[in-house]
Amino acid sequence: MTKETFLQKLLPSYESCFDIQYNVCHGSIEYPATAQFHSRSEKYILVRSAKIWATEMNEYAYFAFADVPTLDSFQSLKKDVLQSGLAQIKPHSEHMYSYVSLILVADLLPQEVIKEIKKTKYHKTFLFSFHGWMYLRIAAVDLSNGKVYSNQRGKELLPLLQNIFS
Repeated sequence: MTKETFLQKLLPSYESCFDIQYNVCHGSIEYPATAQFHSRSEKYILVRSAKIWATEMNEYAYFAFADVPTLDSFQSLKKDVLQSGLAQIKPHSEHMYSYVSLILVADLLPQEVIKEIKKTKYHKTFLFSFHGWMYLRIAAVDLSNGKVYSNQRGKELLPLLQNIFS
């Protein structure tokens, strides 16, 4: 399976809830696709102006391709995704959480990159969590053996990615 074929099979599961853009350039890196999800919930009494509470949840997903990424190229990609995602998060009193997700599709993942993916952690709170928080989620697909790897927060993405190989 090629990287493009994998992405073509993956994106329909995102299309129903995410706004997808194709061939997006952020800095020096070109992504075959990016996706944004925004959700807002609120509770009010009788009229909307009598709001009791409201929450907003967001996800910013970046899809990237690599033949055989080096540790340096992966760290550069991770840094770019994190900077781009953080720039889009606008914390305020109704912001609950945001995810910045990197989905990397590679022909072959070296062991050093897999170790870096698994140990990656990034969590940020805004105004002591009163204005929400964010997590970095990473999932990487190794097309050579059909395995999917992730960091701790990215485990939620694994079933979706593994189903494409089924």
